Amino acid sequence: MATRLSTGSIERAIEHISTFGDTDVFPHPIETAFLVEQKTGIAAELSALDLETFEPAQAIETIAPKSRWGFRIVHQLPLLETLLFTAAAIEIGADVENIKRPLDEFGPFGYRFDSTKADASLFVTHRSYKDWLQWQREQIKQNAFVYVVATDIADFYQRIYFHRIENILDVATDRKGIKSFIEKLIKRIRGKQSYGIPVGGSASRIIAEAILSDADSALADEGIVFTRFVDDYRIFLKADQMPYVTLAFLAEHLATTEGLSLNNQKTKVWSAAEFEDVLSDQQDDVFDKAGQAAIESLTHSLYFDEEPDEAEVEAIRALNLVEMLEEELDEDHWDFGKIRLIFLGLRLTENAEALELLLERFDELLPFVKEFVLLVDALDKAGIELSADQKAKVLQLLEVGAAGSVPTIQVWLLELFVRSCLVIDHKTLTKLSVNTLSQRQSFIIRGLNNDVNFFRRNKTRFEELNVFEKGHFMLGATCLPRDEFTNWVGAVKPNLRRPLDARFCDWVKNKCGKLDEIVNARIRQ
Repeated sequence: MATRLSTGSIERAIEHISTFGDTDVFPHPIETAFLVEQKTGIAAELSALDLETFEPAQAIETIAPKSRWGFRIVHQLPLLETLLFTAAAIEIGADVENIKRPLDEFGPFGYRFDSTKADASLFVTHRSYKDWLQWQREQIKQNAFVYVVATDIADFYQRIYFHRIENILDVATDRKGIKSFIEKLIKRIRGKQSYGIPVGGSASRIIAEAILSDADSALADEGIVFTRFVDDYRIFLKADQMPYVTLAFLAEHLATTEGLSLNNQKTKVWSAAEFEDVLSDQQDDVFDKAGQAAIESLTHSLYFDEEPDEAEVEAIRALNLVEMLEEELDEDHWDFGKIRLIFLGLRLTENAEALELLLERFDELLPFVKEFVLLVDALDKAGIELSADQKAKVLQLLEVGAAGSVPTIQVWLLELFVRSCLVIDHKTLTKLSVNTLSQRQSFIIRGLNNDVNFFRRNKTRFEELNVFEKGHFMLGATCLPRDEFTNWVGAVKPNLRRPLDARFCDWVKNKCGKLDEIVNARIRQ
């Protein structure tokens, strides 16, 4: 019997990806304009697709900076697979939510699926990280807790065993066809590995939250007050509850039931009074007392994606953000949340003074390459350009810096040229050592640069490109003369047989000379 997705789930997935991107790791997909303009047709076509016979393509698996010296595995799925995975997760989202602890318990706190709305956001509102910190503070004030235990799961997404995904989805939903498709897609993405789910997208968040439902219930059934944001636990203990015993209970359950382990380096035990001070530091990011209101505004903006008003921006501008950033970078242990707040403040206030510091210490700031690029983009929009020396430094970083060894860093630096913050000539672009991810961006950059000769020379080699690259090559090739472009698209269309390929070809035919519009239509992060 065929398995199909509902039109509503597909349309909601399109809205979500078009608004929030396909992952929180890479720049938003350039095909966003295609999703928005063709939403109805795409939903109709994909709702007729039999998921049982559809074979997903593999994802790109690479690394991204996670901490000052650490990395994590991340995944870039083809847009079609992202769309289907997200829609499938939406289809069973309410079922998965039903096996979690009740909302009013505040156990599993963030990423609670909301089936009551049909807008771009998939999750219950007022469940941000900031709300989580505030809830913890209220618990400390209102209850007679003696200890607070903080811990998290080591490499959570990467260590989830596949059989646990099968088991938990069996419990959660009777939508066997949708369940089987999700399992098939994850297996395809992870190749021969028996553990791990794709990292970076909202569909994986829905599945990952379900995995910990048994651990949540185990803690609750023992009468333990706890809260969790993804894999980050806070456990609140009274005088008759021992931290060591509680940690041992959680560690044993995770090991024997889930095959997971706690992160020893991030496990801490505080007295209730000490933890209240820790929360104050986290929540208020106390740079100085005079700046608390401005920092509160920044925190709100970071978690709710709302721009502060002009008065709040002026209060942020009054802070010496460059000095704050330098002080944070000089610390032995970085507070990543605080550094991201500083970057956000620099971007909102269009502060160009930080550029020299950022480029001078760029090798240290590699984990914040996304924030750096978004700052440069904001300055460019405000009419503040990088100096010639600064532009040369960025090119140098691309050619000989760590960008060449970490694809996600290279992709974000190339985003400066996609967004036309900087210009790169054909010769320099050719010298860069590129991978599939950056190759896609190079096609867009060449199209924006009107590199007609490149596309004319290489269009006969189109079939050699992989599933990730073909759409970007076609978008870049919109710089070709109209007749040449439309004839070429018509010639390659019969050989493109994946779902949405024909629709994309028909759409892109009408975009000749409009690549700037497509790039500008993409949601800016």
